[in-house]
Amino acid sequence: MGKYISIVILIIMASFFLFLALGSFFSSDIPYEPPLYIFGTIIVILLSVLISILFYIADLLKEKL
Repeated sequence: MGKYISIVILIIMASFFLFLALGSFFSSDIPYEPPLYIFGTIIVILLSVLISILFYIADLLKEKL
């Protein structure tokens, strides 16, 4: 299970570093920018968990075949 937790953490860290690196290119002064960051963060976390679950399912299928 530690393998899948590390996948989630690595994806979140990579997206955080991409956010820091690319955030300066796309900065603006729109009033609804903070909620966009919040929803974007939530989406990244949920997708990283989904990717980890897909890896888990693929490993289960490899075991059974």
